[in-house]
Amino acid sequence: MTQKKTLIGVLASQDDRRANSRLITVFNRLYELETKREPNRINDFPFHFLFTGGTYDRLFFGNEKLNLPALPDDVADWLKNACGVTRLRNTTDGGVVILSYLICQRECSIIWPFLAPNAAHWQRNENLALTRLCDQWHAKRLMNVGSVMSWYYTEAELDANRNIQSCPPKLSLEIKAGDTISVPLDNPTHERIWRSEEYHHVKLVDNRKKFEAMTIALIAHNEMKNRMVEFAVDHEHELNQFGTILATGTTGREVCAATSRDINKKMVRHHSGPKGGDIEIATAVLLDHCDIVIFFVDPLSPHPHIDDIRVVFQACMVSDRVVMITNEMHAREFMSRAVRGKTELILQKNQ
Repeated sequence: MTQKKTLIGVLASQDDRRANSRLITVFNRLYELETKREPNRINDFPFHFLFTGGTYDRLFFGNEKLNLPALPDDVADWLKNACGVTRLRNTTDGGVVILSYLICQRECSIIWPFLAPNAAHWQRNENLALTRLCDQWHAKRLMNVGSVMSWYYTEAELDANRNIQSCPPKLSLEIKAGDTISVPLDNPTHERIWRSEEYHHVKLVDNRKKFEAMTIALIAHNEMKNRMVEFAVDHEHELNQFGTILATGTTGREVCAATSRDINKKMVRHHSGPKGGDIEIATAVLLDHCDIVIFFVDPLSPHPHIDDIRVVFQACMVSDRVVMITNEMHAREFMSRAVRGKTELILQKNQ
């Protein structure tokens, strides 16, 4: 049954018992307060929780390595039935990237990142990007027990009407100009027991795909935008063979201004990089709606949103069928040798 609720993103450090146990403590306390304060409200809590995959698994199933017990059954049932929960992908598969995308789209405005203060987990690129984008899009970031409980007593009632979304939530992704699809977010957990005798190498096979059915993304750092525009002008015919062209905001605008109306019609412009455009393109990659990423990297100038930039590369590594092109020389050779005079490209897929 579809409901309207405010989304709250939740994640905790995978290697820290304290961060996860504190999160369990918060949910235990919220359940206690809700059942005592307003018994009939237990069936209609106005918030829906989005858990990254590993956090969901640790909270609902416990974790032997961390000596972490699971949520009590009554609390788990309350979360699933009264609140509603969605299990996103694991962090290594792009769960935090998808959460960042929802922040950029103003669909999720409250995040509970319970991260260990001294662990490497805090310094992961996707977590740093998530932190920065919370500030960029004014999302509330509640990072410890005290912050969450203070919010519950003083702000939760107001936030019950904050950017309410249909639940279970879906991710809306513009895959072509004017053409948007909705992708279910829930990624159910599956218990996997690894045994060495079951290991086998993944076999790849050719997958021929016509350019007209492919999506290419253009991204350029500030000092490289002029070069990207020159590249687009020089290879306008080749770019026009693709069905869809994705771009971050400023790069897309400048390319459109310098090229023909045909390129403009195929262009899907996302936010600028600092406002989350890199994250939006990374999400398209993770969801298999982008085939080629051309990224003109400036190796000499510092970038305030460097973590978002690295997330694009990480997304391409997770979805490793994507063709990654990260400098101008490679991009020009690719256009002249792989695209010019041809109608399709040989990609790879798992057999």
